[in-house]
Amino acid sequence: MLGAGLLALGLLLATVGLYGLLRMSDIFHQLHAAGLVTGPAVLTVLLASLATGSTGIVTSAALVFLFVLITAPLAGHAIAQAALLRAEGDAREQAAAPGADRLRETGMRTLVGYDGSETAKRALELAARIAGTAGDVAVAHVAPPLQELDFGESPPVEDAEQERLLAEARAEVARTGKPATTLRRHGDAVEELIDAADELEADLILLGARGRGPLASALLGSVSSGVAGGAHAPVLVVGPDAPLGDGPIVVGVDGSDASREAARVALALDRRLELGIRLVHGYELRLVSGGSATPQMRVEFERIDQQRAAQLLAQSAADLDVPGEATVAVRNGGEAEALIAFARNEGAGLIVVGSRGRGAVRSGLLGSFSQSILAGAPCPVIVVPPGARPVSP
Repeated sequence: MLGAGLLALGLLLATVGLYGLLRMSDIFHQLHAAGLVTGPAVLTVLLASLATGSTGIVTSAALVFLFVLITAPLAGHAIAQAALLRAEGDAREQAAAPGADRLRETGMRTLVGYDGSETAKRALELAARIAGTAGDVAVAHVAPPLQELDFGESPPVEDAEQERLLAEARAEVARTGKPATTLRRHGDAVEELIDAADELEADLILLGARGRGPLASALLGSVSSGVAGGAHAPVLVVGPDAPLGDGPIVVGVDGSDASREAARVALALDRRLELGIRLVHGYELRLVSGGSATPQMRVEFERIDQQRAAQLLAQSAADLDVPGEATVAVRNGGEAEALIAFARNEGAGLIVVGSRGRGAVRSGLLGSFSQSILAGAPCPVIVVPPGARPVSP
């Protein structure tokens, strides 16, 4: 009876230990549960064997107990060591692949094309502000190709004007409390700036524009227009007399994929600048031949157009998780004109638009809508090309 009772107790302890091994999530709690199996349970079974009086059973039980006594500490140490190494590996993996919260801490990676102009200096200031405390500011200057020398290998020739401009840019950025990385490039400005942005995986490219007015499509220059049309990242263009205001970030929306991507970029920027955001849809009232002369028909068409605009803005707000109060419909004007007029009235900080066209010739890729916005905007403009790299949240 005593032997049977001890055997039952030993089996019960072993069962509890095995249950703990299966249910405990932490490795050290599992080791504690295993101790019930390798310690009290085995010892109780050994005592039960003594009650049998059989020499063979007692000898077998003693050998089993001795084996467990030697191997259990070694096995426990090996398991604990493996758990420690695994935890360190998980920590390294989490550090190497940061989540959304860490991405917000790292800030944005910005690239500024610098040529010494006043607009380029404002672009530098804006880049430092957008990059955030942990972001990066890189400055690139593209000089004409160097003259190739006729004789053999020679040390690279230093471009004195390029060095002067890059030193000036570093000093400008330093005033904001941030360092700047400088890039020296030679060749076609559009191609070199786009390639530099790709190499850096820049979140945003910033450029200063020199022209405004009726001929802005030409005066903006092949550099601003070409980079905005061909880059793989959003491009912010700072025009003359177009400072970053304190008003909201204005986004033109029309239901297209381009405008949705532009709105996502605007939201990411607003998390840094905290200016607020407005989704603006501009439309013109339709004039239908014959029916347009009838007052009732004009009223009906006006109602339909207003309803379509309201539905488009409501859907855009829902897709982007933006409050309905942040949406505005502007009528009786072209899309570009409506966006510019609203931005001017609101003292907008930025205008963000999506570019709808791409092709083989980069300098001609920027569509008429984006060109019109760049030409008349009262504030800096961000053009988001199709397939642009997503901006960090």
